[in-house]
Amino acid sequence: MSKNNKRVNYLNHCKNNDLDIFSKTGYSNSRLSVPIWDTPQPKLSFDAMTIVGNLSRDNAQKLSSFMSIEPQIRLWDILQTKFKAKALQEKVYIEYDKVKADTWDRRNMRVEFNPNKLTHEEMLWLKQNIIDYMEDDGFTRIDLAFDFEDDLSNYYAMTDKAVKKTIFYGRNGKPETKYFGVRDSDRFIRIYNKKQERKDNADVEVMSEHLWRVEIELKRNMVDYWNDCFDDLHILKPDYSTIEKAPDRHTIMALLFDENEWGKLERKKKYRMKKLMTEISPVDLTDLMKLTIKENEDQLQKHIEFWQTKGKKLF
Repeated sequence: MSKNNKRVNYLNHCKNNDLDIFSKTGYSNSRLSVPIWDTPQPKLSFDAMTIVGNLSRDNAQKLSSFMSIEPQIRLWDILQTKFKAKALQEKVYIEYDKVKADTWDRRNMRVEFNPNKLTHEEMLWLKQNIIDYMEDDGFTRIDLAFDFEDDLSNYYAMTDKAVKKTIFYGRNGKPETKYFGVRDSDRFIRIYNKKQERKDNADVEVMSEHLWRVEIELKRNMVDYWNDCFDDLHILKPDYSTIEKAPDRHTIMALLFDENEWGKLERKKKYRMKKLMTEISPVDLTDLMKLTIKENEDQLQKHIEFWQTKGKKLF
């Protein structure tokens, strides 16, 4: 069957209300003034961090000497002006390269880790034994992770900005991973089935029925805006049956079925359809994400300050 025939069949199917890939909410077709969620509040955490700084010549020698005898560190590529290492059962990556840093006019040491995978004791060890040696240090990457115990394949994600969008579908034909932006940009958004990822990697078993993650990777200047970084993102549950005008309803149905249809719309119509998509969705999960950030902002800020302030106690 051709793609066009499939699309026609799909639209006819939707008109008969036999297929409903986006659950009916039972609410009106206008966004509610008071948010109503049947989705539990997500768990929020920092999922990846990169800290860069400068090692003085003396501190480089001290750190290199310590790392060469410390059993929790695996050291390699060792020269007088550089080294690479992994620490704490490979959970932390460390790189020092003075020549490269001088050539590119950047800081000479980098530490990468996922704080979710470190115990409090390991965080203290990493800060006191590695990071505190650095001067002029700061974050160049922070990842925010929102974990939802809900099936986000039933939601429609879009952004107000014109960013590259990549979608991967699972065996059931539903979206399993969505990317917004490109990997090297200052902000890169991933929405994916975390439970399936853990299953594929033979990782820790997930007991809940669903586990989806919205991950926002912030780099360079964007790391300072971690608490206000996705105003243009919408994760919606559109109910196309509430649209009165048939041409608009059919356009929205086509966009929900095949996201490539966005590329066929002229600019004004694309803007109008995005506006309509939000209007027919009683819930936008990003409102819940913003509420979660607000409720956890003080604790997350303490987490950041812990890594940035020498002698700071654990948050």
